[in-house]
Amino acid sequence: MEQPLLKVSNLFVELEQHRILEDISFEVGRGETLAVVGPNGAGKTVLFRTLLGLIPYKGKIEWIPGVKIGYVPQRFSIEPDLPLTVA
Repeated sequence: MEQPLLKVSNLFVELEQHRILEDISFEVGRGETLAVVGPNGAGKTVLFRTLLGLIPYKGKIEWIPGVKIGYVPQRFSIEPDLPLTVA
């Protein structure tokens, strides 16, 4: 069996002393699609940010070596004078 691209085991996230994610475990293999759905405030964005290493957590997140990840947040606050280019 091929190694999964992402393996999450026993993931817990607490923010400001509130448990946001509790005991999340899943795997995503090459060629598979995973949909994360739920109402506002369910923790979808917290999960994605945690998978990217942007939020502290307990548990295990394992990405296969060499995986490249793109993330575009819903809200992106930057300084208006920051020079950005698409080049």
